[in-house]
Amino acid sequence: MRNWLLLLGGLLVWAFHFFALYAVGSIFLTTDLARGLTIALTLACLAVVVLIARRAWHGRPRDTESQWIRIVALWGVVIGAIAILWQGLVALLI
Repeated sequence: MRNWLLLLGGLLVWAFHFFALYAVGSIFLTTDLARGLTIALTLACLAVVVLIARRAWHGRPRDTESQWIRIVALWGVVIGAIAILWQGLVALLI
């Protein structure tokens, strides 16, 4: 179970961020509160992604499978972080 959470951690945080921003945008529309919540959610999700990346980076691969899990987890974190930044960019541009 731990391996799956590490493998999918970055992508799960990205999915949570996506649905949370969708809810904020649907409820508060284009208010300043929505903008503030978007920035706060983006920063919080990026912090969680950094924690997952640290966990994957500091893991010592004992065998080939552990090394593969580490590499895939780090790529998932990179993709998730880029997507979270891209989705949160809207709050800075409006």
